[in-house]
Amino acid sequence: MRCPACQTPAIETDATCRQCGFSLETADRAFGIAPTLDRPISDNSGVLGSFARKKVARVIADLERRFPQVAVAVVLTEVPQQAPLAAYAFWIFNRSQLSSAVEKGGGNHLVLLLIDTPTKRAITMVGYGLEPFIQETHLQSCLQAAEQPLQHGHLGQAIEAFTQELDRQMGELCRLIPKQFGLVDDAHWVDATQEGAGVMTTHESLY
Repeated sequence: MRCPACQTPAIETDATCRQCGFSLETADRAFGIAPTLDRPISDNSGVLGSFARKKVARVIADLERRFPQVAVAVVLTEVPQQAPLAAYAFWIFNRSQLSSAVEKGGGNHLVLLLIDTPTKRAITMVGYGLEPFIQETHLQSCLQAAEQPLQHGHLGQAIEAFTQELDRQMGELCRLIPKQFGLVDDAHWVDATQEGAGVMTTHESLY
């Protein structure tokens, strides 16, 4: 992980960044009382219509059904001016009760997508439990998928594109991780179109 304020590599157990001194308490003083948000969508800016909201919720539900280890939260809000986007998202991630009390540390499998609606900036971050598997390159691919509709103001489409790319990335990880750790034989990874092929019909657990 990296410090959300200065991007210096950080240690999970450190309460304060060793480089810049950033901490959740620092963010509390800067941002005030955190809002209590809901999953899967918190539209604090009121920019999603009911149809778009239902469609986005359905796409997220489909992903969470295929990957029950993962929870997705989308927050659409106005980030305070001059606030570093990463630091604000980190504060929202940890202070807005998007995860339950037992989903801490390695048990946190949340994927947060935060969109600053006035500037159309977006950022994503994941819980500690997903960090060993979902790398920055995976998250960048998800953000890139959402970039074009986001810049055109189609926020619902942007969230759908983000979620669909996350779904694709998760599926790829589920195929690669067992093989990388020697948990399956190469013979199991065959073309599903071959007659009588032995294929995996469901995604393996990441954990």
